[in-house]
Parts: sequence; structure tokens; C-alpha cells
Amino acid sequence: MTDPRSAAILNAIKNRAIERWGAENWLKEIVREYVRIEKEQADPEDTEKITPVNRRSQILRAFETGNCRLDTAMLLAESVGCQFQLVCKEVQVVEF
Repeated sequence: MTDPRSAAILNAIKNRAIERWGAENWLKEIVREYVRIEKEQADPEDTEKITPVNRRSQILRAFETGNCRLDTAMLLAESVGCQFQLVCKEVQVVEF
């Protein structure tokens, strides 16, 4: 079962990609950018395995299912110029 919040986040990333690159090219471009960023962050010995061919099906599946691993979602967000932010709420109880 897909969490609707995950699907909403991936849909927002997809919409941003379409705004940046157009409906025709968004998938190709987000894959290209994802691979570039992942290679920058990877250990040098792992970069040969990181290719658009290897990542395209993974990325397409994420958008189709509305679900992916957190590291994939973070890289996808970064690929379209976004980032995740953790906002913590603290409840404070004061008794009178």
C-alpha cells in the first residue's frame, strides 16, 4: 500500500521536472540530473555502476508506484532544485 504522502511528494517532484524541462523531456532530464548528483556523492569505485540506463527504470517505477526509498526521493528532489526540510514541533505544557 502506497502512502498518499509519498505519492504526493513524488508527484510534486514530477510537476517541478515538467515545469523545468517540459512534458516531452522531463523523464530523460531528471534521470540525467539524478545520475550526475548520485555520481558526485558516491564513492569513486561505485561510479561506473551509476548510469542513466541503470537508473531510468528505478526512477520511472518510483513515479508510477508513488513509492521509493528515502535516498531516492532526496536525490530526485535535488535533481529538480529542491530539498527536504525537517520541521519539528514541540509541545510544551504549562500548568497553572
